[in-house]
Amino acid sequence: MAEILHPDWITVKDNGIDHAGYDQEWYPQKRQKLAGCGPTAGSMMAAYVERKQQGKIVATRDEALQVMLEIWKYATPRMHGLYKTRWLKEGLTEYMKERGLKGKVEALSIPSIRLLAPKLPKVSAFITEGLEADCPMGFLNLHSGDEPIPYHWHWMPLVKIEEKEGEYYCTLWDEGKPHVFNLGSWLAKTKFGGGFVRIIGS
Repeated sequence: MAEILHPDWITVKDNGIDHAGYDQEWYPQKRQKLAGCGPTAGSMMAAYVERKQQGKIVATRDEALQVMLEIWKYATPRMHGLYKTRWLKEGLTEYMKERGLKGKVEALSIPSIRLLAPKLPKVSAFITEGLEADCPMGFLNLHSGDEPIPYHWHWMPLVKIEEKEGEYYCTLWDEGKPHVFNLGSWLAKTKFGGGFVRIIGS
């Protein structure tokens, strides 16, 4: 099993209630609310690294929104959203470089053509290594397959992976709640793929 060590670092107070992760609905503009899942996921990754390296605390919804607005500038969604992993990778890389943050941003894309997609051992290792580096990961889900993943065409933070009887189960956060899905099943049944972004060496 691998998981982030400090889930409280990206848990914020919203009207006095603990909210697991940030929410794109907090963006002020309509387009940001509709297309802001990528920068929202990236914001949690950035905030976690900044807490680890620089001690910057993000404890409230308003403080989280400030990070979200900043990351939006670096990972701005295109016409149909931030639907390529490299766009989030490039945005986070630039953000970290400008702020003197250590770490390397890496992406693993899952194409829709299964023959070209990486297999489960490679994907599970990529996720495990990312979480063992102690940073939430960005997960781009373009199609959920049969898995209980809240939305298609959507970015969410991954915070945990565990193996049970040869199966890998990932925990993601969305809309303040945890959701668990079977990674192997998702890889086998997703119609459009997606991908993962991690920060290592931070």
